[in-house]
Amino acid sequence: MTTMSLNGLNGMDGGTSVTFGPEPAARALPRSRSVTHVRPFTTVEAAIVAVEALDRDLRKFELAVADSLQDYLGVQMAQITDCALARGWEPLSFTQKDGFRLYRYEAMRGSSGRRRPR
Repeated sequence: MTTMSLNGLNGMDGGTSVTFGPEPAARALPRSRSVTHVRPFTTVEAAIVAVEALDRDLRKFELAVADSLQDYLGVQMAQITDCALARGWEPLSFTQKDGFRLYRYEAMRGSSGRRRPR
C-alpha cells in the first residue's frame, strides 16, 4: 500500500492518509519511516474541506477525527460522512486511538466518484 500525506491534511488542521492503486506485496518498513504523528481534525469544517480536496479517484483513505467531535448523537460525524458519501466513498471502520478516532473509507462499488443528485 502506498500512502501519501497531502500538504495541509496532516498538519495543524488535521490528518488523513490516502491509498493509490493496487495493493503491492507487503514488505517491512524501518520503524522510523512507519511512525507518523497524526494531528486529528478538531472541526467539522476542516474535515469536510479535507475530504472535498481529495481526488475523487481514490480507492481508500483514512481520516483522523478528534474525540471532541464525537457527540452523543453523532451529528458531527454524520456531516463528515455525508460529504464522503456524496463524493463516492463509504465508511468501513474506525480505530480508537489516544484522543482521536481513525476512520477508514473506501470507494463504493460501481461508483465513478461523480456526485449523485440529492
